[in-house]
Amino acid sequence: MKFNRIDKVILFGGAPLLAATARYLKENGPPVRIYTSPRHVAEPLDASGTTLGQTLESLGLPFVSTDDINSEKTLPAEITAGTLGLGMGEAWSFSPEIIKKFDGRLLDFMGIPHPRYRGGAHYTWMLLRGDRQGGCNLQVINDAMVQGEYDDGEIVKSSRYQFPATARTPMDYFAAAVPNEVAFIRQFLDEAKAGKDFDLRKPDESQSMFLPRLHTLTHGWIDWSWSGRDIERFICAFDDPYAGASTRLGGVRVHLKGATLDDSEPAFHPFQSGLVTRCTPAEGFVIATTSGHLKVRTITASKGEHLERPPQIGDRLFTPAADRDAALNVRVSYGSKK
Repeated sequence: MKFNRIDKVILFGGAPLLAATARYLKENGPPVRIYTSPRHVAEPLDASGTTLGQTLESLGLPFVSTDDINSEKTLPAEITAGTLGLGMGEAWSFSPEIIKKFDGRLLDFMGIPHPRYRGGAHYTWMLLRGDRQGGCNLQVINDAMVQGEYDDGEIVKSSRYQFPATARTPMDYFAAAVPNEVAFIRQFLDEAKAGKDFDLRKPDESQSMFLPRLHTLTHGWIDWSWSGRDIERFICAFDDPYAGASTRLGGVRVHLKGATLDDSEPAFHPFQSGLVTRCTPAEGFVIATTSGHLKVRTITASKGEHLERPPQIGDRLFTPAADRDAALNVRVSYGSKK
């Protein structure tokens, strides 16, 4: 498959990659147009809380925010014979009419070791498993694709890389992924410009793995009966840029971030799990688990709730069964926020 000339790139979606790609295209061309969604515009891109909308505005890049790309009246006129469309976690599925108008030049970027981790919340699921295999893929968008649910388009280009051992949160994965992903897209654009004929291939369905989208406030409840290692991974998996894993302190919902397991301490009995055993400036909050001590950097009240005082030694962190059951019994539907 050849792409011939590319005189315009339309980016669809959000996340740090879209911002970084938009920056690159503004500086190096070709011209770029951006279509995003309200939830992506308001989504923080880094620990400072800077949103996609703020980032694009600072770059002087106008964008269109829409709940439904298929009814966006400005889009059809933007699509010409030299236009390339790149989806990056877009919130919608494209209509057959838009796909046809792009004539094979509408591609979806997937920052996963495709076809593994189809679905959503990719880095959270990977962190829960301790999986450090990253990936970059460009796939042709076809009529059968349902964003965040199903895809079977042909793969145009792919590559693999490893996340470093220092990457422990979704934000860390984003930070490590973006340079690899931008380099991958730059290489693709250079190859397309040079007239490369890309060999298309179908995804290897024997390696497929689907895991659904998540919602931190719905699904991020800690079960203190888990091993300390599993609790550590769980807290890390819902860390920045998300609200943080949840539990309760004196009935108040709190969020935990910055977890590190110290397994040099002998294991605690399950009845002791969740007890705060000490608090120090260097270690933060030190909590008993069945795998030893869990050190947590911050424990803060959930939005709209109030803690009378910070956690103290002897306090117990506890998640009621009702909270855990609600988290396990709800599957977030298409389009929900992480």
